Amino acid sequence: MLRSASRLVRSRPVSKLPRSAQSRLFASSGTQRVGNNVLSSSRGAVVASLALAASLAAVSSFSQPARCLEMVGGTEPKTGIAFPIMVDGFRFLGSGVRVKYGFVKVYAVGAYADPADVKGKDDPAAALLDPATSKCIRIVMNRGLSVDKYMAAIMEALEPRMNGQDLHHLESFKSMNPPGDLKEGSEMIMTIKGDTMTYRSSEGAMGIIKSQVFCSALADVYFGSDPVSPALKTSIKEGVAKL
Repeated sequence: MLRSASRLVRSRPVSKLPRSAQSRLFASSGTQRVGNNVLSSSRGAVVASLALAASLAAVSSFSQPARCLEMVGGTEPKTGIAFPIMVDGFRFLGSGVRVKYGFVKVYAVGAYADPADVKGKDDPAAALLDPATSKCIRIVMNRGLSVDKYMAAIMEALEPRMNGQDLHHLESFKSMNPPGDLKEGSEMIMTIKGDTMTYRSSEGAMGIIKSQVFCSALADVYFGSDPVSPALKTSIKEGVAKL
């Protein structure tokens, strides 16, 4: 099969043949001259097809948005879910698991930030509560779950932390998720910079919420005194110590 393919795309130098011989060769074989090479029309079509396929593959590879640097930064031990070392330009600090009803491991969560903002801190997780510290939260589902149940749990944690302010942003946040079910392995990314949270849904759609109240409440859900994943705070402290 490889020999057949090589015959299809093989080219031959003809620059040293007499012009008359070249003309007869072209006429008898239905070939075309390209520089000093001769290709049959069928061979030319194969070469063109191969070139087109290679071009499309190259374009496709560059058109995919780069979300994460795939080198593993760490693995959440309870779920076995791995976290890339970099997300949205931030360095992996640690991971934990969100547990409901005492035993259901709903999702793994990873924290990311600029190491310069957390190194040397007695409590690096607390440093992530500072609005001036940019951070990223990556969630990966450990099991299938409806979007409604997923969002209900987050709303339940967010609302009391917002103290009755900017509550309309909760509905905006909910609408950023496509309807249906989240599958095991579905990924959501929340990047907080000052008073702005950029959200990437499980399907890659982007949304933005601009509210200091909302952003501070979201940071408190994961890094505050009563976090939804205590293991995350412990892992952050251990991870920062190794930076």
